[in-house]
Amino acid sequence: MTTPVAAPDWLTPFLAIWGAFLSSIALGWNLFRDLTDRAKIKVEVKIRRLVAVPGGQWYSVAPNLEVDGASQQLFVVMNAVNARRRPIRLQGWGGIYKNPVERKTGFVIIPRGLPRTINEGDTHSEYTELEANCYPANDTVKRFQIWDSTGRNWKISWLKMRKLRREALAAVANNSEQAN
Repeated sequence: MTTPVAAPDWLTPFLAIWGAFLSSIALGWNLFRDLTDRAKIKVEVKIRRLVAVPGGQWYSVAPNLEVDGASQQLFVVMNAVNARRRPIRLQGWGGIYKNPVERKTGFVIIPRGLPRTINEGDTHSEYTELEANCYPANDTVKRFQIWDSTGRNWKISWLKMRKLRREALAAVANNSEQAN
């Protein structure tokens, strides 16, 4: 008859420490995954001209590009891209004024294709006319934003808004020179 072999004294504490280590890694990973698994929209706003293709669809081009069939009218085009896995239902878009205009703090632009659900990697574009005084991309507007069905506002940064204002002024000036 053989005698049973006893486990070394260090084995039990080693297994306990190893189990605690693996549990900590699993907990950390689950927390990281759950905290980063949220909706995220990347928003971009540019000044563009529109071109209609024979199939009835349209696309936007830079204002200084010479493209056959491109409109002379300038537009503010907002692109929203779903950057995460969760689908998002976009509801509307508009902006916030720097100072109240006629006692209103913001404005809503009538959407052409909203509400719409966009999935991972999908994009949606909305547009509105750019007026001769650069509205809605002039100095009275603080920011552009698009909102989803949960009420969350996805806005562009102040830096992008500043670039949009400069782009609008240059495009309107260039457009008026070409008209003359």
